[in-house]
Amino acid sequence: MKIIGHRGAAGSELENTLASIQAAIDMGVYAVEIDIRKTKDNQLVVCHDSTLTRVSDSSDKISDLTLKQLQKIPLHGGAIVPTLSEVLELVGEKRIYIEVKQPGCAKLLIKNLAKFPNAVVHVVSFKHGELEILRMLAPELNLGALERTKLFDVIHLAKRINLNGVGLNYWILNPLTYYLIKRAGLDLYVYTVNNRFQAKFLSLLYPDIAICTDYPERFIKRRGKAIDSA
Repeated sequence: MKIIGHRGAAGSELENTLASIQAAIDMGVYAVEIDIRKTKDNQLVVCHDSTLTRVSDSSDKISDLTLKQLQKIPLHGGAIVPTLSEVLELVGEKRIYIEVKQPGCAKLLIKNLAKFPNAVVHVVSFKHGELEILRMLAPELNLGALERTKLFDVIHLAKRINLNGVGLNYWILNPLTYYLIKRAGLDLYVYTVNNRFQAKFLSLLYPDIAICTDYPERFIKRRGKAIDSA
């Protein structure tokens, strides 16, 4: 079972922080997943929401702050919002899924990734326009479209712009879609699965998927060892 740590290990550490990402790596995940946004001064930082409301005592919007201003705001527990470069430095050659959360990040992302030639990166997004830009500017980049509802549309998109994979809400995955995705030669991961029974059922019914979870430790440890950390 390939396990992706959702926002690091969001069930045990504050999401998208260096501590959360390190925890997921220590658990032996197949990959970590993070979210990126850009600051007012066009720096890419790792945060899911457009504001800091859920992760701090501040309600500021990330896009209204410079990086220097943003990193003066403590998150719950005392961490700060990390930059994408800090995260890539931390993960090294561990596989990482980078979700683009807003338009206008594509060129900045390519510039950041150029500093880490050994990084094993999958870029994913609901912002399919960003994927189209990335495919034009970086033909070698591993790209995947995220989708919640329009299953057949996302397969068509993947074929049209030559994507490498798709990420789906696990509730909408079905045998026909799985067959079509695999026939198209696409990688597939499902999100966000936190229940052991559901993960087992999904892996049995759809053997060639990766599972994204807030709780990697629930799925990857057996007798103290990771099931799949390759």
